[in-house]
Amino acid sequence: MVPDWNALISLLPFFVILGVIGPILSIMVLMQLWYLLHRRRGRVRRVEEEPVSAPLDADGTPAFPPNAPFCEEHAVIYPAGARSCEIDRAELSVRCPIDQTTRPASQELCRVCGTRYVLGASRTGLTVRRSGRPPEGGAAVA
Repeated sequence: MVPDWNALISLLPFFVILGVIGPILSIMVLMQLWYLLHRRRGRVRRVEEEPVSAPLDADGTPAFPPNAPFCEEHAVIYPAGARSCEIDRAELSVRCPIDQTTRPASQELCRVCGTRYVLGASRTGLTVRRSGRPPEGGAAVA
């Protein structure tokens, strides 16, 4: 009994694919899966801005920045979207950056110079809080 060599030679490309290229592709897929499961991913958490105390001038009066809502009675500066004081629920004030006049935070139009402002309209800034430490050996020595 003699095998049919022509039939075996015609099957040689299938043996090459199954025996050489198949394991290589399997190893590449497994390496990609291992990378996706074990890669380090940074996590960004949004941090809501909190009210802060106003800095004091040389004469001891609170200095409020322009275009930021503030409570003059409690000397607290609030985030751009705030409209009332958290302590006594009074309406916040805003200083105009053009002529330095004070207006209520609910008004979008400065009555003196006529400039229109919308507080918190462009909240593109993102405050990121760092959690944890850098990996061992990767931190720069100061």
